[in-house]
Amino acid sequence: MNKIVDEVLRRVSPSPEEEKKLHRTVGRLKAAIDEKKPPGVESMLVGSVAKGTYLRDALDIDFFLIFPPEYRREQLADITITLGKQILEQWMVQYAEHPYIRGYYEGYQTDIVPCYRVKSAREKLSAVDRTPFHTAYIIHHLKEEQKNEVRLLKQFLRGIGCYGAEAKTEGFSGYLTELMVLKYGTFAGVLEASQKWGRKVVLYLEEERQQFDERFVFVDPVDASRNVAAALSMEKLEMFITAAREFLREPKITFFFPNPAAPIPDATLKEKLRNFIGIVFTPPPIPDDILYPQLRKAASHLATVLEQHDFHVIDTTWYADGEAFIAIHLERLTLDEVKLHMGPPVTEHEHAESFVEKWRHSPHAVQKPFEKDGRWWVKIKREHASAVDVIAHHLNDTNLGKNLNECKNGMRIYEGAQLVEFREHWYEYFSDKYPWER
Repeated sequence: MNKIVDEVLRRVSPSPEEEKKLHRTVGRLKAAIDEKKPPGVESMLVGSVAKGTYLRDALDIDFFLIFPPEYRREQLADITITLGKQILEQWMVQYAEHPYIRGYYEGYQTDIVPCYRVKSAREKLSAVDRTPFHTAYIIHHLKEEQKNEVRLLKQFLRGIGCYGAEAKTEGFSGYLTELMVLKYGTFAGVLEASQKWGRKVVLYLEEERQQFDERFVFVDPVDASRNVAAALSMEKLEMFITAAREFLREPKITFFFPNPAAPIPDATLKEKLRNFIGIVFTPPPIPDDILYPQLRKAASHLATVLEQHDFHVIDTTWYADGEAFIAIHLERLTLDEVKLHMGPPVTEHEHAESFVEKWRHSPHAVQKPFEKDGRWWVKIKREHASAVDVIAHHLNDTNLGKNLNECKNGMRIYEGAQLVEFREHWYEYFSDKYPWER
């Protein structure tokens, strides 16, 4: 394991020259911010750069502007964005609980984010008010030699597809990885501990004060009412536990740097997609943390509509990168045009008479009702025998989420082989190997 760990650290840790360059840039950026910020507003470097746990190929600089509570929320946004426009290049306004600004400073991606000054994280006025406390806690408690342990854990999680608490990934946040290293001491200690976790896991460093519903809980040491792991999905938790077990059994560099999924010939891919239906569209210009929950919701609602029309749903998947799509895997794309509709038992005379009377003259019945095995039955025409028809007729009245609803006019329905153009997604989706096995 030591040779692999050494190689990973060589690839993800910054060189002394890179650290010096970054620190000089951070110093100049702080000076530029301090020159333009209002009196009484504090600037603070936060995040992995401040804590010394960043990965060399995935670093950005995060500065917080900490405002006194008497400032209104709209003032926080206006001042921060105005300041950022004067300092950053290629800036864009981003939206979270407060609007903030993202751009580049001397080649480094940089976020400048407003928050309120509060005495403790428990007195927060907005969610981001905790962040300075998170940074201070890690700086105070994480030992110098543990910074590389955090880097190893972060890269391991990246390699297996479980790093990042955003809605797109539903994995482990950077702060959660730092807390786990504080809890268990080393990267290997975290992996070994994961093999002993039961069905309900509650971890803490300071105090366990509140009951949480989630299966996996790490109590925030600066705010005991918060579960740091709340965004972690059970799928990603199980993936991590499995990967940890496999790595401890047979360490390989591919846990950290996996090979891409093997390409699938188009002819084979088209056959695999034979019973898929999807909608393809240009996604709205919204953050991923808003987009991906709506993609998930839309997939669920479309699957429900198909099931209501007797289609058996096997799975759903979604993707957004330039173009977006939601795809649903069905047992079949078409059904028989006629289906058997069950009526009441023949012994329930009143209900039976009503059933027979209703269906014997119905234009939807293909023959008169009949008795079989003690019940009344009737063969009727399906409203839609094709999954494409179901989606086409019901897309407009299906709730896809606030922003996706506004995209309906531009949505196209794809079936089967038409979805082959999203090859990179399908190579991952259909891969029969874990990332580290490739």
